[in-house]
Amino acid sequence: MFKTVLKNIKTILKNIISKMPLKYVIFESVPDLSDNTRAVFDEMISRGINKKYKFVWLVSDSTKITQKIENTVFVDFENNSVKLLYYKLRAKSLIFCNSLIEKANDKTISFYLTHATQIKDSSSYYRVPEDIDYCFVTAEAFKPLMSKVYGIDERKMVASGFPRNDILFKSSPRAHQIFENKFDKIIVWYPTFRQSKGGRVVEGCNSMPIIHDEKLAIKINETLKEKNILIVLKPHFAQDVSYLTKLDLSNIRIIDDLFFVKNGISSYEFVAGCDALLTDYSSIYFDYLACDKPIGVVWEDIEFYRQNRGFCMDIDYYMSGAEKIYTVDDFLNFIQHLHLGDDVAKSQRQQIRKLAHDSFEGNNTSTVVDFIIDKMNL
Repeated sequence: MFKTVLKNIKTILKNIISKMPLKYVIFESVPDLSDNTRAVFDEMISRGINKKYKFVWLVSDSTKITQKIENTVFVDFENNSVKLLYYKLRAKSLIFCNSLIEKANDKTISFYLTHATQIKDSSSYYRVPEDIDYCFVTAEAFKPLMSKVYGIDERKMVASGFPRNDILFKSSPRAHQIFENKFDKIIVWYPTFRQSKGGRVVEGCNSMPIIHDEKLAIKINETLKEKNILIVLKPHFAQDVSYLTKLDLSNIRIIDDLFFVKNGISSYEFVAGCDALLTDYSSIYFDYLACDKPIGVVWEDIEFYRQNRGFCMDIDYYMSGAEKIYTVDDFLNFIQHLHLGDDVAKSQRQQIRKLAHDSFEGNNTSTVVDFIIDKMNL
């Protein structure tokens, strides 16, 4: 009896609150205050939208947020369900890129910025709310692909480019400056997560592709020293690379997110300043195409991926803009090509680049915010 009464009271309160004026804009990203959402948030702040609507950032731990931003509050995503429900009931819009937030009020407009152009089959990973109004992709060519991945009507897909990618269209000297301009070239390496620190292989055949052990790592490091090239390796935070870190290699530096904080640089500003990218089945491939610089994809365990998780696109075509690396010799050839300035995949890369990015002006953030403001009738 008591539970029924309580439920009825909650329903009455929700009906009352949902009829109040919509005065909040809710933001979300993982990590907190980052990614596409942060770029949109900053642009909306610069346009003074927070003077008309109160901004609400959903974060993992609001006690760790020290920033003070006018008319902006930080709310714990998990631990403030009543407060969050109140904000959602009075939200003019939801703007998110990672956690899939459902509406609490039919009048709210939701904008799913996403955080990647999916490459691996993610059909079992995403349960996208049916009430999402708009979903953003980098280019027209990806509308049908991502519509299928997310299960969102293609008519809701918006080809705007990712706001966070704007910096990739601009040259930055900061990456070389951080290392005191000691190296002729810097390669940034973002491998896909393969093995946890507990030793459990999650995806792929080895903890790290190519540099499986200390001997191979030392061999590659010697070649890098000869060419005066640095590899900056950023593994997944749960990836086991302990056998590499203990070697203290001169030309293979392993970093984490604290590296960017300590050096006062965003991850993508750093990436933009590097001379080449190494990756495998990661969406950073499509983002880095904006830089129009050499890319190598380490495909040593591609058949394992094909037969297990699989892909949501024809990666032999879409990733044809990168050098394929299957062996240590292929890896060393990629280093040699970069050393000589031999951009062997340039022609095909530029073709795929045109598919992956509709605009090369670096104004994706403005485009997205213009769209949001128009839909919010501001």
